[in-house]
Amino acid sequence: MDTKLRLKYGYPLDCNKCDNLNGKPKNISRIDPFHKNGTGLKLLLIGQDPTIFEEPERVNTVLMLKETKGKNGQLRKWLEKELIGTENFDKIEIYATNSVKCQFEKPPTLSNEGPLKFLKPKFEFCKFYLINEIENYKPDIVLTLGETAHKLFSKEIEVMNGKLIGEMKKDFSGNFVKAKIGNVGFYYSPCLHIKTFRVAETYGKQVFDFKKGLNEKLKKPVT
Repeated sequence: MDTKLRLKYGYPLDCNKCDNLNGKPKNISRIDPFHKNGTGLKLLLIGQDPTIFEEPERVNTVLMLKETKGKNGQLRKWLEKELIGTENFDKIEIYATNSVKCQFEKPPTLSNEGPLKFLKPKFEFCKFYLINEIENYKPDIVLTLGETAHKLFSKEIEVMNGKLIGEMKKDFSGNFVKAKIGNVGFYYSPCLHIKTFRVAETYGKQVFDFKKGLNEKLKKPVT
């Protein structure tokens, strides 16, 4: 456990608040947030939860972003090579966390009620930590990865400039909204899940517009 990193940004050291809810989570201590220093702006990535279909013990860092090779490194490679670009990736500071911090016995996608309904009551406890992380990290740009993370997070922010519907198909456009939580202001957009994004790249103008909008935001820190 990276205790120093957790304490710095408000990621929980331990938590049992969801133990009485349906789908009791596993120990939170095994999976650390991800952080990479940089000299450019500060990017915050928010995933759904750390539960994966195969070999869940592979996950020891949020989004497995410490991994650079093999199937464990797919998301890191996609972010660095395809979405952000190597130059930007090396320059910016990145912190990654999840909407819900704990793993579950099976991915929420497989639950009878669907991932959003399954995770929502857990997020009601977990959002306290997420808000702390945002207040401590003070990101310039926030991206949520996937529909569920977007729906959960978008209800917690105050939109200052722009418009959010709360649905990926309508909000994933390349038009970043100016938003805030507490006194921390940032630009925000949802981002398609990695697999969906790769499919969309073959036909989606939205993907082109999103990449263009993100690249423009990454050129200089938000003021």
